[in-house]
Amino acid sequence: MAVPANITALNLNGKFQMNKSLSDSPDDMLSAQGVGWIKRKAMGAATITVTLTHSKDASGMENLSLVQVVSGGDPAEPEEKVFDWVERKKEIKLFGPCVTKSKRVSLDEVQEPFLKEGWSADTLEHGCILVHLANEGKNGWKTEQTWGIGEVNGERRHVRRICLTGSKGEKLHNRIVYDYLGEK
Repeated sequence: MAVPANITALNLNGKFQMNKSLSDSPDDMLSAQGVGWIKRKAMGAATITVTLTHSKDASGMENLSLVQVVSGGDPAEPEEKVFDWVERKKEIKLFGPCVTKSKRVSLDEVQEPFLKEGWSADTLEHGCILVHLANEGKNGWKTEQTWGIGEVNGERRHVRRICLTGSKGEKLHNRIVYDYLGEK
């Protein structure tokens, strides 16, 4: 389901479910990140739902809290994204030790062309969320991601575009599209 008009790049509050028919297959990207075949197949069969809480703290700093649930599994640890571009170390169950940082940027500041494609007018106006995630383990991959509201088949959807650079320098692109399930 498309997002209503009140859900914008500045207000991503709500509950969303990954739409597999509109999203790219994550298999190649997960493989490049060192995820084994059995786990990749299980993830491909699972339903992924994420609840987003988008807010500002007392100083005006934007924050995005995420709780992702995989069908048949336990909810993931809540994840906090603070839009201050400060590196934070995080142990991610699937990937191991990682470093992440986030900020809001104008799409003019984004280098990778794939990450700039398909955004809604409000995301173009207010910018997208830029997320950097790098693996500090043996796989040594990194991703640059843009998050916001995109135009998909004429509908406004929550979209995440990902560019992964693998440990051997290979580049992979992936687009994840979400259905809006309603308020959290």
